Formats: sequence, structure tokens, C-alpha cells
Amino acid sequence: MSFIFHVLFFGLIAGVLRTRFPLDLGLFIFFTNDGMTEWALRKIGIRLVPGSLGETFVNAFVWGSGVSILFTHWKDAAPKWLVPFVLVDAPWFAIVGMAVGCALLKAISTTVVRRVLPWFGIKIAPDSRAWTIAYGVVGFAILGLVLLALSYAPG
Repeated sequence: MSFIFHVLFFGLIAGVLRTRFPLDLGLFIFFTNDGMTEWALRKIGIRLVPGSLGETFVNAFVWGSGVSILFTHWKDAAPKWLVPFVLVDAPWFAIVGMAVGCALLKAISTTVVRRVLPWFGIKIAPDSRAWTIAYGVVGFAILGLVLLALSYAPG
């Protein structure tokens, strides 16, 4: 039922704009949803352990694969400013590398919010709005530090 609603909603937007872009984006959002990934894996007999690195890696791999397929499909319609940042026809090792990077970023962010913040007297209940905000801020801070370090790398 959710699939039908996604197709109808994004299909309506695609029809109004007379482009396939919103429909492809809607399908990407549907298929890379964590609930959809878990449901599909459960159907074939695989159960992911919640909060584990394996679950994070699988979700990041599905998302990275979806982005790669989406950008490959959109490469002719992509805005000119976006083209240098897009890995069009990326090899699988690049997609796996991005998935591992996303999984490590999520694991480090979760560890910081769960274990390091209480050292400073900041205790946040898991699955709360404050947890989500702190988790996002820590994740962006770590990503920013990594990008900053890479920009100053020699060579």
C-alpha cells in the first residue's frame, strides 16, 4: 500500500512538472527506507540485529547503491553544478567504500552520544528528539572534521 501511495504522490508531481525526476526520487525514497530494507531481508530469512554495525552497513550499502543507480539514471538531466560531485557509473568498490564510511560515521556518532556526552553531564534518552538532534550534530561535526583533515592532506 505504501508503494502505491509513493507512486501516486510522486507520479502526480512528475505529471505536473512533466519530468520523471520526482517519480525516480520517490522510488528511491521508498526502496532505501530502512523499514523496506528490513522487510525485504526478513522475507528471505535474514534478520538484522538492531543497533549493530551490520545493520548500519546494510542500510548504508542499500542507500549508496540507490544513489548510484539514481545518479546514473539522471546523469543527462543533472544540473551542471552537481555533475562534479556525482559518481556516475561508480565501481562497486567505491560504493562499498562509501557504505563502510557511512557505517563508521554512524557508529562513531552513536558512541559519542551514548558514552561520551554523559561524561560531560549530558544524558539523553534514546529515541527522543534531543537524541536525534545531538546525533545529527555530532555526525555533521565528525564529517566536517574528516573533510577538513582531507582538505589539508598533502598531495
